[in-house]
Amino acid sequence: MIMQKASETLIPVTLELGGKDAFIVCEDVDLPNVVQVAVRAALQSSGQNCAGAERFYVHKDIYPTFVSRVVKIIKSISVGPPLSGRYDMGAICMIEHSERLQNLVNDALDKGAEIAVRGSFGNLGEDAVDQFFPPTVLVNVNHTMKIMQEEAFGPILPIMKFSSDEEVIQLANDSKYGLGCAVFSGNQKRAIKIASQVHCGVAAINDFASSYMCQSLPFGGVKDSGFGRFAGVEGLRACCLVKAVVEDRWWPYVKTMIPKPIQYPVSENGFAFQQLLVETLYGISVWDRLQSLVNLLKMISEQKSPITRRKSR
Repeated sequence: MIMQKASETLIPVTLELGGKDAFIVCEDVDLPNVVQVAVRAALQSSGQNCAGAERFYVHKDIYPTFVSRVVKIIKSISVGPPLSGRYDMGAICMIEHSERLQNLVNDALDKGAEIAVRGSFGNLGEDAVDQFFPPTVLVNVNHTMKIMQEEAFGPILPIMKFSSDEEVIQLANDSKYGLGCAVFSGNQKRAIKIASQVHCGVAAINDFASSYMCQSLPFGGVKDSGFGRFAGVEGLRACCLVKAVVEDRWWPYVKTMIPKPIQYPVSENGFAFQQLLVETLYGISVWDRLQSLVNLLKMISEQKSPITRRKSR
């Protein structure tokens, strides 16, 4: 709607439209640390984070251990109003969003997924129940399920196993969204190689959403996650109407002039002059460019004005 409205008067827009970020865990990681990061990536702000992790891909060799550690943490998490007690996670901001989250869970269960664990509620008032959703871990998930395709924007961790780097790259790219990703590996070069092949706008290596805190970096996505960037130089320029201005650096001592061979009326060797000029500026090798420059200068020195030439005829 914003883009449609802006198009009426050609107002430039930057659209950051959310995502379905992949959280990739290779088999050679520091598991206790990565598990804590994974839970934080899913539950930060009750999962209401455009750059939050929404798809968890874990290597098959560590998948059971990863799930069991996540389950242990989720069991200890309590959800409730932060002003009413000591809770780990708060409410869902949008009205009726809890119902949509549950529908995503139900769709996954209908297609073979299982709930590994759900967090517990604190003392909620009757009028506040719909504004809270328990942190939920889903296993045996696949890409036929809406939870792996649609942006949830809630505290749900769907965990899927993978066997190879090639497979997880394919899975991560099997999404209409492309905002960000996080890749974890004991081999940093491996993690960078994987992240470089994920189609997204931002990536974190052995970290989560750290790029968002680096305001010198541009933030934004590709595909249905939108276009344009905010933050960084790119973000500042997106808020500006950029004007390009060209001037002679050493004016008035050096001035831009039209070379005589291509002044109107164009001389007989005007085409040859133009060809040499292009080769001088954009020649493939330095030697070719120098040769063209020599021929160009020679042509200029030999060139007579069109008026003199016509008189001599």
